[in-house]
Amino acid sequence: MRGRFVINGNIATATAFAERTATLLRSSGRGRSPRVVMITAAWGPGELGEAPLRSALNGVGIESRWAGGFDQQIRNLCVWHHWQDVLGKRPALASEAAALAEVEDATRRFYVDKTSFLAKRLRNAAAACRQLSPGFRLGSLPLTERDSLRDANSLSARDLYIQALTREIVADLDDLRRNDARMLLALGDAESALAERTGHRFDPLWIARRAEMEQLLLDADAIVIPGGEPGSLLSALRFFDLRPALAETLRRGASFFTISAGSLVLGERIIVYDDFSSDVARQEFRLYDRGLGLVGGLQLLPHCNDRIQTEDPDNLAYLSRRFSSHLCAGLNAESFLLAEPGRGLAHSIGVNDGVVVFGPDGVKWRYHRGEQIPMDG
Repeated sequence: MRGRFVINGNIATATAFAERTATLLRSSGRGRSPRVVMITAAWGPGELGEAPLRSALNGVGIESRWAGGFDQQIRNLCVWHHWQDVLGKRPALASEAAALAEVEDATRRFYVDKTSFLAKRLRNAAAACRQLSPGFRLGSLPLTERDSLRDANSLSARDLYIQALTREIVADLDDLRRNDARMLLALGDAESALAERTGHRFDPLWIARRAEMEQLLLDADAIVIPGGEPGSLLSALRFFDLRPALAETLRRGASFFTISAGSLVLGERIIVYDDFSSDVARQEFRLYDRGLGLVGGLQLLPHCNDRIQTEDPDNLAYLSRRFSSHLCAGLNAESFLLAEPGRGLAHSIGVNDGVVVFGPDGVKWRYHRGEQIPMDG
């Protein structure tokens, strides 16, 4: 793959994003004005309100080229509106899609109930261990329950209790990961069922819309995906099976510029803040769904300062051990990560903030501008 990703956490405005990434945006055209495709499906019904983003791109030197009433240089994929239009013209498909969406939503809610219980139990056990042993660290625990066993005859009563608690913590983490895997399997079943029950991928209307969007992507030099609601973005892209086109666009050398939800959907897994839990005092992160899997080697976590207690090593170890086989990369409003999958390289490129990286040991590293970030896998 010759393309690259410029990934941001949660910058506030399109203008600020364009200004911070101006040099890379302009250079994506490789000697000419770049052809840009905006994917604003995360805005849902507001998808077509792209004027501020287009103006921001114009402001850094990417000029619009209007013909026939449309900007031919900076295009909007309009995938959310295409999705809704196809559903509107195919009532049977829309009915089946709505029923399966309810199944997916109910699956996530059921899953959150169980994971909230397990996460609370795990944190209570960890707090008890810290009370008994102030030096306790979740990141120092073995990764499997079998490895946590020691010769009971050599342990004091206090150490026996700590061993029992740590064994439960390791087991609970394993249960959480298994539960995550079961949820992804259930969501995948629901997604596959739509195509199998309706045959919509053989519908001429669906085929024509997909072909139109595929060509826009393949002709692009830069793909810009801002933030918003990740579920809307993911569902629209999946409905038209656009992941292969996005992957081919990357292979041909296009650059992807993403913010927040746009960054989340690029990875293998989408981790979001728990907006289902009724426990406001201790809301957890939760696995939302599989991502597009275009960025490997790092688990992306936008809104880092807002949502991750980065000064708590146990919290970092918990997040990494539960959600990822990769290193976790936390990004803020002024954090920018340049990933080049074809070279297996990633660098922090933000001027005003770095990228926080942590793994199963709970140790945090901050990478500043120009520093290379390790990637797993």
